[in-house]
Amino acid sequence: MLHVTTQNLALVSYHVGRRIRLEDAARAFVDRILEKAKSDLCLKLGDGYVYLFAFGSVVFIGVATPKAEVFMQDLASYVDGQTDKLTDDLNLVVDPQGRDKVYFERVVLQEVTQTKLRLLSLVLAQSTTLEYFEQKVEELLDRAAAFTDAIALGGQWRGSVKEMMGFLGVGLATRRQIVSNLAILDSPDIVWEDPSLDMIFQEHKANFELTSRYRTLEHKLRLIHESVEVLVDVSNTRQTHVLEIVVIVLIAVEVVLAFIGHPGR
Repeated sequence: MLHVTTQNLALVSYHVGRRIRLEDAARAFVDRILEKAKSDLCLKLGDGYVYLFAFGSVVFIGVATPKAEVFMQDLASYVDGQTDKLTDDLNLVVDPQGRDKVYFERVVLQEVTQTKLRLLSLVLAQSTTLEYFEQKVEELLDRAAAFTDAIALGGQWRGSVKEMMGFLGVGLATRRQIVSNLAILDSPDIVWEDPSLDMIFQEHKANFELTSRYRTLEHKLRLIHESVEVLVDVSNTRQTHVLEIVVIVLIAVEVVLAFIGHPGR
């Protein structure tokens, strides 16, 4: 049970890695657990709280930055595929006389509950993790563009099919991680039977433009996939041409040898 008396709370999210091993973290911080689920874990941290999400992000609620940084150092042992930290934040206003509403720069809640904080933390964590994937996909897109631009400008691509297949694999793996870890287009179970919670979730998700950002990522990943397929075809065609030239040369050599071997004809 949460006891929140502060009128303003800061929610700060960090993306820390590819995956947080929640079971291991739960054993390590067992004396701080407030709520435990399959995909997330809520801990008490001083006068504030922290949510750990399996897809690699943590959200601090009412926790000072120095204390948050110390906690992330302790958490590092339970994070797979650590990355450079990306951060995002949200201002929560508690107004007993108001009504639940999501604004561009803040969220107003008439009453703070564990479920509402979990929803707000989930969307904020998804946004931060999505930003990580946006940067990663942009790097892949730049790399694919460098290959295709060289061909478009009349140059020659020197890469191998193996290199391109590896690059294609990275793109497909990135797409799989986005789909399996974030599930951005699905509503969590806790909002299915409560319209007020669903309203908060949908407005909060729309505020961070999660759906449109996800679709943009999907579009960019398709472009990368198509670009790599073209390069693989180019490489295969180039190898076919080389084999054709080799065959022609071998035939020519045989003809020459035949003439040398039978000079009277």
